[in-house]
Amino acid sequence: MTEEKKARQLQKQRDAQQRQREKQRTRQADPAYRQAMQEKALASGKRQQEKQRARQQSPEYRAQLVEKAQAKRQQAVSKPPAAARTRKPARSLGTKGRSPTSEERGIMAALGTLPCIACLQHGIRTEQVSLHHIDGRVKPGAHKLVLPLCEWHHQLAAPARVRDCYPWLVPVHAAGTVGGKRTFEALNGTQYELLALAYQMARIDIPLI
Repeated sequence: MTEEKKARQLQKQRDAQQRQREKQRTRQADPAYRQAMQEKALASGKRQQEKQRARQQSPEYRAQLVEKAQAKRQQAVSKPPAAARTRKPARSLGTKGRSPTSEERGIMAALGTLPCIACLQHGIRTEQVSLHHIDGRVKPGAHKLVLPLCEWHHQLAAPARVRDCYPWLVPVHAAGTVGGKRTFEALNGTQYELLALAYQMARIDIPLI
């Protein structure tokens, strides 16, 4: 494949991605669509809770728990004591990814001063945030693609009573059965839409990758 063909193919991919983003933006702007997605997310969460509650209350499930506990006790009694070993200090793996460039650090610092960009879409201002990477931490420019999110929009599940009042308060990183990218974007807007808003608020004038 020649360089010219590669360039045309790359441009086609970019155009397709842009059309997809515009289509998603139009859908997100439709109040009926947002309401439908909220109702769908609430209904799904309730079904999962009811299913889990019914399972935990079933005699079969409780009998299985008793059997597992008895088996573990029996195994602990019959297992010979392990030989003492020198304990090695735990090694922290840290967060995988490359170090940000100076330009990326500047962008991250600017975005980190903003309140939660997802909460703002619902008229709530939450100042305590952490930065969520949209597209990993390794690719060129990856550290430019970060969103300031509160802990409930980032990776923790808010208490059920809080989610009952604010059904859009779900993490982009699924916490068990709560949240996940698809649910988060349906209720709060796509990550790139939120990133564009964050760039505008922080007065960052560079093209999004």
